[in-house]
Amino acid sequence: MQISSASYAPIPQNTPTRASTRESAPAATPDAAPQTLHTLPPLRLLQGAELQGATADFAADLGKLFRSAGISVPPDPVLSMDFAGKVVVANDHPDKDRIEQLFVDKPEMRDRFAELSAAHSLQRAVEGYDDFVAAYERLQGNPEAQAALVRDRIAHNKAQFFMNIGADGAEPFFGGLGRVTA
Repeated sequence: MQISSASYAPIPQNTPTRASTRESAPAATPDAAPQTLHTLPPLRLLQGAELQGATADFAADLGKLFRSAGISVPPDPVLSMDFAGKVVVANDHPDKDRIEQLFVDKPEMRDRFAELSAAHSLQRAVEGYDDFVAAYERLQGNPEAQAALVRDRIAHNKAQFFMNIGADGAEPFFGGLGRVTA
């Protein structure tokens, strides 16, 4: 099931931002740096071949960064995001700290990973939705079974996103709770 690009409105890039009272107030000390407001990047909805291409491009660019930083692959690092939005290495890669620091130092790579994580998660949520609806309808008159089906679908959609980064590219996958081991 594809999501129509007409079903959402892209966010304009040059939308003026409003400063809150706190942001527009003068700095308390003369040494304080002035605050600058940042605009949000445009909202993109990657799907299908575009999502596959963006994933491959990300893996290629990350591979170049790894090589220039002397980060070895194999072993393959498995990337994920923590609840604060930080890219983390979910397995026991020997360069775990350096890889995580790379994403801190290169926020554009962190943003690309977050975009891919969201897009793959949305694709996972959409896939099989028609089968879910049909199963739900077949369970009419059995609210306990319908509730169980909904709970299963919610658990399916909440599975954590991971991306294995190998010498041949990236392999996105989803997992449950727990750690991934190499």
